[in-house]
Amino acid sequence: MLHTIFVTGGSGFIGSSFVQHALKQGHQLQVLTRSEKTAEKLRALGTTPILGDMLQRGSWQAAAAEAQIVVHLAQPETYGARITRKRAEKFRQERLKMDANLFDALKPDAVRRIIYVGGTSYYGFQGEQLVGESAIPHPKGWGPYIAPAIETLNSYITRGWPIILAFPSWVYGPGSWFIEYTLDPLLQGKPIIKLTGSVKTISFVHVEDVARALLHLSDHGVIGERYFITDDQPRKRLEIGEIAAQVLGVPMKVLSLPLFLVKLAAGPVIADSLLTEAKLSNAHLKATGFTFDYPTLEQGVSDAIERWRSREVA
Repeated sequence: MLHTIFVTGGSGFIGSSFVQHALKQGHQLQVLTRSEKTAEKLRALGTTPILGDMLQRGSWQAAAAEAQIVVHLAQPETYGARITRKRAEKFRQERLKMDANLFDALKPDAVRRIIYVGGTSYYGFQGEQLVGESAIPHPKGWGPYIAPAIETLNSYITRGWPIILAFPSWVYGPGSWFIEYTLDPLLQGKPIIKLTGSVKTISFVHVEDVARALLHLSDHGVIGERYFITDDQPRKRLEIGEIAAQVLGVPMKVLSLPLFLVKLAAGPVIADSLLTEAKLSNAHLKATGFTFDYPTLEQGVSDAIERWRSREVA
């Protein structure tokens, strides 16, 4: 079924892939952006750009109110500086404001689905067992700062907003942290940083599978339910670097640092995220009929590097 979809965060890492997949399927997209320059690029792709800032009420809210499907990917800016507790607290406050401005614009009896994208840092440390969406959250890293926004959603769902919650795990692809913390160090002969001690097991997912899953949930997701978007095999954190090194044909160097040095360099929020261990199940998502194009890191990392190389040549 084809829809009119209002997208926030449509020019971001996940959002860009989502826009491309939705356009290929023939959906009409309205994409919120604060930038005239980005609006031109979105228009060239075939979307209708909507100028506005989610931190401010404005005419963009009227466009959101007319959509059949809303995909909410936007979040406050976090890149470009060390992540201190103060910056994370600002993120928490801004995210709550952005969400409030969006939901205040929507009419629960008019919009068909609202796909709300959270993060598995909300679930935090889950230990050795494979867990599903009903696991008790133990927020870690960014988790404590996104928890208030996620927990506020219960009141909207109770009042009739058709919200579906999507929780992508560690998303990799030809952009974001995968380039900065994995490919760049490997190609420059620099070490990949790890915390001193055991390497935690986490769940990964290719950005293209995340984009496809969000689109799938707009038709097949159950209102009020949560879905982990994660591949089939939880892995040790360093394995993504090992696989990338094999694909690139370069050695992988590792530098082990104590926790206090990681906190000094990257900030306490990022350091906390490296302490997280979580093996997440995708059974609930698969039960809706979704299948992964990249169910393992071996398949996904090779594709991500190929896509990255194509972008570098272009």
